[in-house]
Parts: sequence; C-alpha cells; structure tokens
Amino acid sequence: MSEIATNIAVKLIRRESVTPDDGGCQNYIERMLAPLGFVRTSVDAGGVTNSIYTRMGELPGTLAFAGHTDVVPTGPVEKWQFDPFSGEIVDGILHGRGAQDMKSAVACWIAAVGKLCGEYTPIPTIQLLITSDEEGESVDGTIRIIERMQADGTLPDACIVGEPSCSEMVGDTIRRGRRGVVQIKATFHGKQGHSAYPQDADNAIHHAAPALAKIATIDWGTPAAGFPATSCQITNVNGGTGATNVIPGFCEALIDIRYNPANNFDGIKCTIEACCEACDVTLEFDHSAIAFSTADGPFLDLVSDSIRRVTGIETLRDTGGGTSDGRFLAAAGVPVAELGTTNSTIHQVGEQVAVSELATLTAIYTDIIENFEV
Repeated sequence: MSEIATNIAVKLIRRESVTPDDGGCQNYIERMLAPLGFVRTSVDAGGVTNSIYTRMGELPGTLAFAGHTDVVPTGPVEKWQFDPFSGEIVDGILHGRGAQDMKSAVACWIAAVGKLCGEYTPIPTIQLLITSDEEGESVDGTIRIIERMQADGTLPDACIVGEPSCSEMVGDTIRRGRRGVVQIKATFHGKQGHSAYPQDADNAIHHAAPALAKIATIDWGTPAAGFPATSCQITNVNGGTGATNVIPGFCEALIDIRYNPANNFDGIKCTIEACCEACDVTLEFDHSAIAFSTADGPFLDLVSDSIRRVTGIETLRDTGGGTSDGRFLAAAGVPVAELGTTNSTIHQVGEQVAVSELATLTAIYTDIIENFEV
C-alpha cells in the first residue's frame, strides 16, 4: 500500500504543475480512479482545471477529500539537490515540489481508496475535489467546485483536506479551522512640495504615520476559543519621490490582518476606518478568506480516533497557519478537517517528505474511510 502511494506521488511530482497549470495531473488521476468506479466531472473555469471524481458507495453518506495539483514556483533550480520535478527517492526521502504540499496526500488518498475497493470493502460514497488554483488566486478553483455541487445537491457530509497539517510526525496535528484574512491598501493623500517651503505643501507621510501607529496597536480583544489572536501587520509602506528635499504628496501602506472568529470583516473595517478618520485617505479592503471552525463532534472524533488506532498519537486539534480551501467547504456547511503530511519544507527550495510518512498517512486515510458514518 505504501509503495502504491509512493509511486503515485512520484508520477504526480514529475508532472510540472506550477499554479495554475495542472500539468496533466488530473487526467492521470482520472486514469487511476476510473477502474475503481469513479466518474469525473470537470468544472474548469478561468483557465483553471477543476475536477470532481465520484464513486457511489455501498454504505450511507458521502465523504470527500479536497486537494490541489498546483504547486508554487521552484525558486532557483540550481539550489535544489535534485531536479524539483524529478521525484527522486534517496535514502527513504522523496524529493520534489509538491512532496509535502500536497501531491503526496492526494496519492495517499487514492491508494487508500484503491486498497479498500480491491478488498471489496463496503465504503460510503467517495468524492475527490481537486483544483489547480489553490496556490494562486483561488478565485476559479475549489469555490467553483462547491458552487457546482451546491447547484447539483451533491455536497458531502464531511471532508478531509489534504494540506500538510502536521509538525513532527504524521497525525500529531489536524487543522479544525483557520483564521480569516483581510488585506488593505491605504493611500494617504497630501500635496507635494519643496521641503524648504512646508507651508505650501502637505506631507502625506506625516498623516500616515500616526494613523498607522494607531492601527499597529489596535486591541482586537479576546480570541475565540482554540484560535490564535487576531494579527495585524503593516507589511509595506511607500511614499515620496526618493529625493530628500521633496515633501511627499502620497503615502501607500499595505496591511495584512489574520482574524479569528471573535472578529468579523465589518468590525475590522470600521476599526481601521476609525484609525484613519483624521486623514485624507483611500482605503481598499479585500476580504480574501473567511474564518472558519469545525465544532467538536463525531467527525473530528473519527479523525482523531483513526490517528490513534494507526499511530497511538493523541492528535492536536489546531487552528493555526495560513488559509486553505477548507474555507469554501466550511462556508457551505461541510465539516472540515485538514490532515496531511508534515510541513517542514513546504514552499522551500528542496521540498521533501519521508516515504514512511506516506505509509502512515495512507493507513490513517484507510481507517477514516472504513469507519465513516453519518
């Protein structure tokens, strides 16, 4: 079973699929799944390859796996020990872009389903929801899949998202939720002029500085249970012409807010606006991700129990990290748990994963499918 998962992962890694390019991965997945009774529904949009693979089950309920075939750019290829799309295995380590994020998890799910089907084990209806637009803009990816499923009435009862959730070993952490994201471009307006004649100008940076100081020290309150506190980071500030004797007529700042469910977009927007109320400023808000959380209950218990049966680990139910496509499923009312490999080299030069992790993850996925109930 571990050899099957590893072989699938290697073949996926060897398909160069820098976002939003799928590189033929989903056609390969279709060829792997068709003999198991899966039917592919294409939901391509905006140059993005999206697929729903469905196998009707022998047991009640529908369990989905959500993942992506796109990967981030490699960075300097010459700094990789092995070609990033070679899928080399050396001393039990699988090398390549997507080894952790997240072609190996896709491979493990396929291997788990294949094992159960090969043994004629009764299982629920299984869906694979795969996009090539997770690492990019995420505007024509999983969200389009969910829209299609909502229209067809085919949303699953629960979903495993194969993001690399674990820290030290497979199973030590699952993501039960994620913080939301609000990004802001603040343009402070003034009047450009000569620094020797400040009475004839209006320094935009002088307006921006106190407003940004207020923003940096906002008290966002007590976070929701189980979530990190809301984080507000001013990530870029740009103003002036580069000349020391020119008073700047504008100043731009970029702000990144990662909020927990104790906050919400409307409240965040009002708070930022209040910090800038004394300024001539244009604020552009982008609510790029909604905070979500899956409540304790049978589904999370099942995932934790499966991890315990396979590894003996008592898993941590966490909400840290960035964003994931789990937000689109959660917004549609689907319980979500993120469970994949470890994440020590994601997005890095030299991304890699231990082959032993694939064996463990495949066994956990198999147990989850076998014991899923609605």
